[in-house]
Amino acid sequence: MRNVSVTMIILTILIFISGCSLFTEDAGQQSKQENRVEQKPDIKTNSFPEEESKEITSTDISKQFYVQSEKENKISIINLPSNQVVSEIKTGERPANVVFEYESGNAYVTHRNGNSVGVININEQKMIKEIEVGIDPHGIALSKDESELYITTVGDQYVYVIDTKKNIVIREIDIGNGAKTNYPFVYEEKLYITDHQNHLVYVIKNDSVIDAYKVGGPPMVARTNAEGSLLYVASSSYGAIEVFDTNTGEKVNEIYSGDDVTDFVIDDGNSLLVATNKNENSVSIIDLTIDKIIKKVEDVSAPKHISFNKDKSKVYFTLSGSNKVVSIDIEKMELVDEIEVGSKPHGIQLKTEY
Repeated sequence: MRNVSVTMIILTILIFISGCSLFTEDAGQQSKQENRVEQKPDIKTNSFPEEESKEITSTDISKQFYVQSEKENKISIINLPSNQVVSEIKTGERPANVVFEYESGNAYVTHRNGNSVGVININEQKMIKEIEVGIDPHGIALSKDESELYITTVGDQYVYVIDTKKNIVIREIDIGNGAKTNYPFVYEEKLYITDHQNHLVYVIKNDSVIDAYKVGGPPMVARTNAEGSLLYVASSSYGAIEVFDTNTGEKVNEIYSGDDVTDFVIDDGNSLLVATNKNENSVSIIDLTIDKIIKKVEDVSAPKHISFNKDKSKVYFTLSGSNKVVSIDIEKMELVDEIEVGSKPHGIQLKTEY
């Protein structure tokens, strides 16, 4: 009896151990299945250990720069954030500046030697029409509702107004004898026109000149702050950004930038201004809270026009003394990108919609 009891005890223990083993194996299989279904990324690397990372290439055409090459008569299209030239568009002679009219799906580019404005179909990426304007068309701007396009011509005293639905010149704004129109800027109902020859900025409303601001040097690009209360003017040989009160027309400030300051951008908070100094081969980063240069990026070849990227983390600008576009990281305040485009790049414009 004692032997039988011992035998029974041993059998019971073996059955119990076997059952535990099966339970553990089933639990392990279930755990593996759950891991396959609910696999989570490694917290440190934020990546799945069994998957290889994939390079993401931007195909979003709303994140592109158009850069005009004066020497090669073309526009280079740069994709962001890859910074790669993905396409080129043939233009008329000596393309300068471009704007986008999103409702029609067209872009417009001034042809300085062609005395015309090219109409570009954005989807097809080709020029579909040329509109004849005055001598040496240079600057370009859209009205607030984008129904009209304002073209400034360096060679005469007129601003040519184009209907963006019909793509024809519908009228001319006469600035006055001896005037030379260079760059336009629109804020609400006001149109600001720089005259580099007479050192003036004209204020136009309802097609009439209502005021003119005298600046210290040939004015290039002019832009208002976000509220439209101040007009900033790049006064090239004067080496400064001159600031005017748009209500009184009085000059209220001037901020040193550098020799031949040409173009600039202002951030959304009106706290930072970045300007190109063409003859000085430099770019100034200016703190508008103290009106001082906080960083000057040097040894860049004849920087001309400038634009923020979409989130304003970088500024991109053309080097008209080369065939390059370069960028500055705003936070680091240093050069970070260099992109080859057509020879003698002039304007640069971010396509922000579409």
